[in-house]
Amino acid sequence: MISRFQTRRAFSPVAGLFVLAGLLASLAPRPAAAQDITGYKPENSPYRDVESPNELSIFTGYLFTSKDLAGVQPQNAPVLGLRELVHLSGPAIFYARVTHAFSQRTVLNLMVPAAFRDQGTQTAGLTMLDVNLGLNFTGDRSWHNLMPYFGLGPALVSDLGATRDVGGYHFGTTFAATYGGGFRWVPPGRFSAHLDMNGYLWPYHYPTTYHTLTIDGTRVIAANSHLSGWRSNGLLTFGISYSLFH
Repeated sequence: MISRFQTRRAFSPVAGLFVLAGLLASLAPRPAAAQDITGYKPENSPYRDVESPNELSIFTGYLFTSKDLAGVQPQNAPVLGLRELVHLSGPAIFYARVTHAFSQRTVLNLMVPAAFRDQGTQTAGLTMLDVNLGLNFTGDRSWHNLMPYFGLGPALVSDLGATRDVGGYHFGTTFAATYGGGFRWVPPGRFSAHLDMNGYLWPYHYPTTYHTLTIDGTRVIAANSHLSGWRSNGLLTFGISYSLFH
């Protein structure tokens, strides 16, 4: 049973972020182009000052969780969330998000043989709250109405008080870290849009009973495998924003 979960391929947010960083670097204006900005006629310049000191957005997307040795942790799921972004000064930005993942998880009953251990799935929503400091790659201007950015910060992830299942497992509430970036599309006016790819690094903990021999002499997790550690998970989102002060 364990090998089935060990062989499942997982989304790699780290690899995805390398791809995103390459795209950001390719689209960000090169120094020579920045030096020639005064050579453009205003109506022909690809650059435009963006005045959006504070914006609120709603977003949706998909959470990709890492592989799970026991197969009991929250699974891949759609998400819905809110974000507030504040332009601090120059290229510096601050943004805070609250995201809810409509996830499910598998329940295991350790009191029966391994062939009957899987008790099906149950609702296991996760709520993520994070605050981030970031940088706009194009400063306080857009380039062809695009503003690529990167940010990172601390996070809190919670199952909002879900009880332990029949096998003794629950996710609980834990600290985490988030990192990632994306693109803001900021045409003239109050409305804009953003596409983001983020990584969330959070710890996992299994109950000690997962190392115990069960009724048929098997274990949920091999005795030489850790019951706790850290895993990286990915989040891909798209949102619509509204500038509160313009």
